[in-house]
Amino acid sequence: MDSKINIVFASDDNYAQHTAVAMASVLINTKVPQKVYFYLIDDEIKQFNKEKITKTIHRLGGNIEFVKIKNSRLEDCYVSGELSRASYFRLDIANILDESVEKIIYLDCDLLVYDDIAKMWQFDMQGKAIAATCDLGIMASARVRKQKNKFIGLPFDAPYFNAGVLMMDLTKWRAGNYAESIIALATENKYPNHDQDALNKFFMNNWHEIPLRWDVIPPVFNLFLKIVTKPILRKKAIEAKLNPAIFHYAGGYKPWEYEVHIGFNDKYYEYLKLTDFKDAKMPQFDKRRKNRSIRRQMLRLKLGNFWARIFG
Repeated sequence: MDSKINIVFASDDNYAQHTAVAMASVLINTKVPQKVYFYLIDDEIKQFNKEKITKTIHRLGGNIEFVKIKNSRLEDCYVSGELSRASYFRLDIANILDESVEKIIYLDCDLLVYDDIAKMWQFDMQGKAIAATCDLGIMASARVRKQKNKFIGLPFDAPYFNAGVLMMDLTKWRAGNYAESIIALATENKYPNHDQDALNKFFMNNWHEIPLRWDVIPPVFNLFLKIVTKPILRKKAIEAKLNPAIFHYAGGYKPWEYEVHIGFNDKYYEYLKLTDFKDAKMPQFDKRRKNRSIRRQMLRLKLGNFWARIFG
């Protein structure tokens, strides 16, 4: 099982460039790029973009396989806002991939890997079918905790994980036919956090927590006040912020939508230069999204750095 490191991404054509950047960050920061096998679940990525991704991965020493969805049962899952249907593909990975693939790391496309992914691959999942990091943004919010209690029955003192970075034991998934049950939850309910809520509902109190530094999301790297005011969460957040292994741009501020800003998206541009998308016109701002002032983001980041100095 450990002879290669299986990493799964899911992308449509809109995210082809960003997927290549994320993959490049994985390969540049590992000592064993030849052991990295990317499986890219392909939601109609154009051929010329697939060729760019492939050239990037091979040049950096990795391996890649494009995988098509075998059925359409994910079509009925609830989609709203900026979510694409590719987000739901992670629910069916156990069936999408060949049975010879027994364990995988799933990564969202809007992240950068700063540490050696081989370290994460070696984590002991403690016999669980899934491992992830706690979502401190949700856990620190009384309003959202009430929402999770209402929609998925999550107790107020129970942990909730972020689904953008996952370790999955596919052997256990297949043996328990977990995908069928989770897809049913996602299809039959209009969960606010979509597939992430479905996963947390199904694996409630039955998942393994990995260190927070392997999925540092905006509430953590900005150190939102709702986290700073809670000592236990604050300690975990500051430790992760100061030593991130994966920097995850979950939420509204995407790195490719702005010019280079040190501390926020400069690493994205650095890894972009290593891909066959390096000549892409930048930035690529989605005009449909409003109230995404980079000035506001940089102020949040500056405040987060202040709290890290004070409490770190």
